[in-house]
Amino acid sequence: MIGSTTTPSGATQQAWEFEKPIHGGIVVGVDGSRESIAALNTAAAMARVRRCPLHAVSVLPPMSSYQFGTRSEVGTENLNDLRRQLRNSELAGLMKALEPASDWSAEVVIGRPPRELTRVADLRGADLIVLGRRQHGSMDRVLGSETPLQVMRMSAVPVLAVESEMDSVHTMVAAIDFSPSSVRAAELSLQLLKAAGSGTLYLVFVERPAELIVNEFRLSAETRFPGDVVIWFRRLVDSLGSHPGILVEPVVLNGHTVTSLAEFAERVGADLIAAGSHSHGRFERFLIGSVSTGLVRSASCPVMVVPPRS
Repeated sequence: MIGSTTTPSGATQQAWEFEKPIHGGIVVGVDGSRESIAALNTAAAMARVRRCPLHAVSVLPPMSSYQFGTRSEVGTENLNDLRRQLRNSELAGLMKALEPASDWSAEVVIGRPPRELTRVADLRGADLIVLGRRQHGSMDRVLGSETPLQVMRMSAVPVLAVESEMDSVHTMVAAIDFSPSSVRAAELSLQLLKAAGSGTLYLVFVERPAELIVNEFRLSAETRFPGDVVIWFRRLVDSLGSHPGILVEPVVLNGHTVTSLAEFAERVGADLIAAGSHSHGRFERFLIGSVSTGLVRSASCPVMVVPPRS
């Protein structure tokens, strides 16, 4: 494996501490890439200060058995055992460098990474999945080989995707469309800021621009009237409550949702963008995508995708 591991600093611990530890713990995917090492370090920092379990999972893709001839099952199993041993050794070394707590664990499994990661998280009752995020080409997107996005679409718990190690959160952007999942994203964002003791949470609603059709402007069907947005924001802010040292700032933007959110997050120096996911069918997602998909692909900071409460 390539990369380095570090013990979380005091600042990191403060930044990840929740008021109430979450009992289900964290599942983190590790495949040896630089991004997955960053995910492991981030997850370790969070688990240490929250005093919750951490479970590292390394998924080896299955191998085709045609090359072993008539004894393919025996040959494949022997080779898989060797692959598990090698990866176990590497993963154990990474975990040891983190000075793990007694309830931290790791395992190597063989299967399809998205399915195995979500299966393990569900089996362990995890509250968060942390994954490394890397840039993919257009062909990867067509073939659907972006593991974080596949996990986000399958997972019943929030998924955090990072490109580099994240050691503090003081400025957050929560994408708001007033759906249950976006409200939950705002709530989890606030929890992270409460741990740091201070910070700014931007609740960002993006209004689609008017469309010019047949020489006249026609509002998008999803456009809300300004008065409605004010009322919904007021209700949301009231539900979040007042928290000393934390500024909650409603923001309304006009434009393409993903582009507007990503540009705003970069402009304010956001440490993290949180967005809710919606239950679309596979074919519909392929055709139109989603805000969370666009953010994972284009945002310059880490992205946390939050599903609706089950």
